[in-house]
Amino acid sequence: MATDLTERVQEIAEARDIPESEILEQALERGVEDLWADLVLLRHINDEIDRGIAIELVGRDRVKRAERELQAVEDDVRWGLSA
Repeated sequence: MATDLTERVQEIAEARDIPESEILEQALERGVEDLWADLVLLRHINDEIDRGIAIELVGRDRVKRAERELQAVEDDVRWGLSA
């Protein structure tokens, strides 16, 4: 797996004509951003922060998507319990 990752980093770096270290830096930034958004959305879903703050932190689209996903899970559970 590490080899695959190394090869992918090399391929991306070559395609973009930038150093591999820059690819790794961008990957880390994107990963941390995604983890941050997940944390904000979890806190919103758990009523630890209100919707407005969540929207300010991660954007309206991400909040709406998380709310739709939660609603779908709740609907599935409700359906399963009634069957």
